[in-house]
Amino acid sequence: MAIVDKRCKSAAWLCTLVYFASYVMRINFAVMIVKICSEMAMDKSELSVVLVGLTVSYGAGQIISGLLGDKVKPIDLLFYGVCVATLCNIAMFFCHSVAAMTVVWCVNGLAHAMLWPPMVRLLASNFSDSDYLYSVVRVSWGSAVATILLYLVCPMLLYVMSWRYIILLCASVGAVTAVIWRLNASKIFDRVAVGGNGKKSEEKGSAIKMPAAIYIPLVLIMLGILAQGVLRDGVTNWMPSYMMETFGMTEENSILTAVIPAVFSIIAFELFGKVQQKLIKNEVLCAGSIFALAAISAFALYFLTGGAVVSTVLMGIIVGCMHGVNLMLITVVPKRFVKYGRVSTVSGFLNAWTYIGSAISTYGFAVLAENNGWKFTIGMWVVVAAVGACICFATAFPWKKYYR
Repeated sequence: MAIVDKRCKSAAWLCTLVYFASYVMRINFAVMIVKICSEMAMDKSELSVVLVGLTVSYGAGQIISGLLGDKVKPIDLLFYGVCVATLCNIAMFFCHSVAAMTVVWCVNGLAHAMLWPPMVRLLASNFSDSDYLYSVVRVSWGSAVATILLYLVCPMLLYVMSWRYIILLCASVGAVTAVIWRLNASKIFDRVAVGGNGKKSEEKGSAIKMPAAIYIPLVLIMLGILAQGVLRDGVTNWMPSYMMETFGMTEENSILTAVIPAVFSIIAFELFGKVQQKLIKNEVLCAGSIFALAAISAFALYFLTGGAVVSTVLMGIIVGCMHGVNLMLITVVPKRFVKYGRVSTVSGFLNAWTYIGSAISTYGFAVLAENNGWKFTIGMWVVVAAVGACICFATAFPWKKYYR
């Protein structure tokens, strides 16, 4: 998986920086939501509207960004997306009502949506399959490192400052990243004339027509991505609440436990990337196997009462598995559409389904936990993972003709 061309490696790490900044400015509110609920004297379901607004706008924005990414210069889309996201984080400092927060965070979601599909187009069009996988794994590291950093640092900062000032610090990360991208992106990507396999990247003018039959497995893949979004963000967002309410942890310590899933996600990116490259080359079949592992872990969490450590590890495995599914279905699958000139479009449509699932679980799991308890909620995690596995296994065979 090594990058042959150093310039390709530079491009990959520059994209990693952007994705790192994106996560810092996008999940910061979710990371601190337990503390924000306490400070604003609100229930989880009340304040979850802000997160739902972001996930819905981010998901819808993926479709718009995907279409634009195949027609507009991706480098510009990425720059303006980071700039608007930075301004939204600054604006959040001045919001004191749920309505105002929701509006600002919806715009923030749209800004972040301008990043992933154009980035996939840049990487897929310029990199060979092996270099592309190397690059997107590193880019995925950016999200994991940002998550770990926020979950480690925010609890400590919350002892000495308001959550509003922490969001301002996140905005400063975005501002610096925007400057770095503007100064280096064109220079780096203009130099990447060929992929690591020595072949020129696909040009839109030479794209072939997409076969009609490909839409059937593509729709099924979207349903699998929906299940992945439900579990990944649902478990991640409400894990601190689960730990606090189940094991009596403080708000700050419960936030810290969410570092574990982020660590597992880094392991998952490397592990499942190698599994797909060397063992299960059909990425949809690989995703089904990962879903099955998540279902087993959720099943164990439902029945085991081993305390906070065991629960944290099992939830870490579930979230890590969902990042592995994300790698297969949202990152590897779009690479198959380079020859059709639709990488960004497909990437946007697929990624949108993650955040439809995220919006459902962000609100739905909060309501389930409040009305039915965490035991019932974890049981639903088992069902979602099992359904995701079944969908992917059913889709793996018709996808065989397209993944090569």
